[in-house]
Amino acid sequence: MTAVELLQRAHDLGLQLEPRTGGWLAVRPASKLPPDLAAALRRHKTEVISLLSLMVPARKGWQSVPPGDLPLVPLKPHPTPVQQKMVIAYLTRQCGDQQLRAWLTRRKSIYVRTTLNPWDSGILAYAAARDAACWQLNCTESEVWSLLDGIESCVENLMSWSCFYSRS
Repeated sequence: MTAVELLQRAHDLGLQLEPRTGGWLAVRPASKLPPDLAAALRRHKTEVISLLSLMVPARKGWQSVPPGDLPLVPLKPHPTPVQQKMVIAYLTRQCGDQQLRAWLTRRKSIYVRTTLNPWDSGILAYAAARDAACWQLNCTESEVWSLLDGIESCVENLMSWSCFYSRS
């Protein structure tokens, strides 16, 4: 099996794979990982981690926690559903880090207390994720959207190229 096929199988099983520091590969939920797939992931760990790192921006701020005094953005955000999903997914992939998860939770609470008109929970989650992503990547909101969209396109291309070459 190729790394792309392993990622596809993991996705089909509802598993999330995430590279970790020290060359580790996290699989969630581990309870759903079949033994044969676990063995294949161990054999191809280097290739799988390399492919996953193409899916994740390799910026200095990955998994780092923004400062507690990061200024709020007082205007209600208006992302498209796709943009909202991309940004939240980007931060969710990093939430193995308890400090980052706690920062995002605090950030949402601060937005709840400071917004004049209540924002729905999806927009609150997005605003916290957006703030962290913009800080980590040192980009504006629209640059984050472009960057994350580019990564998704790259992954789709890798998947289609792999399918093409595996048929030859």
